[in-house]
Amino acid sequence: MTVPPDLLRRASAGDDAAWREIVAQYQRLVHATIRSFRISSEAEDIFQESFLRLYNNLPGLRDSQAMTRWLIVTTRNLCIDHLKRCRKRSQVSLGFQALVVEPAPLTNMIQLERAQMVREAIKELPPRCRDLLWTLYFEQDGPNYRSAAQMFGIPIGSVGPTRMRCLEELLRVLRRKGFDV
Repeated sequence: MTVPPDLLRRASAGDDAAWREIVAQYQRLVHATIRSFRISSEAEDIFQESFLRLYNNLPGLRDSQAMTRWLIVTTRNLCIDHLKRCRKRSQVSLGFQALVVEPAPLTNMIQLERAQMVREAIKELPPRCRDLLWTLYFEQDGPNYRSAAQMFGIPIGSVGPTRMRCLEELLRVLRRKGFDV
């Protein structure tokens, strides 16, 4: 699911419901970007600053792909700034060269964009497929067919074929969105 231009317009005009919907849709992406830098101490501050900057720049953003890229780059830059400040503090307080933490490579940004596209595509699936894939791949450590079968009230032998049909549908949605598979 992409963010409709109308939603962007309403959020930039101060519509709280529209803004909450945007934050809900992109909060995982921002958290994942921050985690890729292994920042924990000020992660929530960076998260809030990322969305504050997004809110202030909403009028200039007209589509979700541009917004996704903008949000990743902004969050990434905030993380790099944070690491530089920490490094300077460490050098001053320790009196010697602190450990250098390299920022995540550019390929990580591409992976984050792709992960966001997959999450958006999953939202477009029929509810049963969306829920099954979400349960199998996002809510547990790994696919657990037994618990999925119990949760959805289907035989355990049906989970695999159902999952496959859902993944095929997800692939169709991703191709329709121009995702390079």
